[in-house]
Amino acid sequence: MFPMKSKKELVHDLNDILERNYDVAQGYKDAARNVDNDALRVFFINQAKERIRIAEEIKSEIKLLGGMPVKEGSFLGLFTRSWTNFKTSLNHENEREVIDACITGEEKSLREYQALLKTKVHLSERLISELENHKVQTEKAINELEGVRRKF
Repeated sequence: MFPMKSKKELVHDLNDILERNYDVAQGYKDAARNVDNDALRVFFINQAKERIRIAEEIKSEIKLLGGMPVKEGSFLGLFTRSWTNFKTSLNHENEREVIDACITGEEKSLREYQALLKTKVHLSERLISELENHKVQTEKAINELEGVRRKF
């Protein structure tokens, strides 16, 4: 059995995940600009839209819990994106590197969702459902990215 988290701890955890969603959404937008493959670009844009949508759900939940949602991503996320953008700008055949960065980010997000879903106390049924659905979508995205990566 997992220990019950206080609402304050839960708001903190949700803000961490919200911050990651901002970072990942921006990362996908950057990735869409850094690839030549049209299908991959559309995939990245759709992933960014989904991350923005789930971020809105998390923000609503934080407010329901009496917390204040973070407004932007992390400095580390900005640094990581900047470094990745710099590296990929040096190489025009950069799809594999961009895909690798996306897989790494999605795997970290997946671990965060799994940890949060283990402590469902204080979460609305709506958010639990959204997170479980998004966890499945994240697993599908990882599988799809791994499949595309094998082609490069």
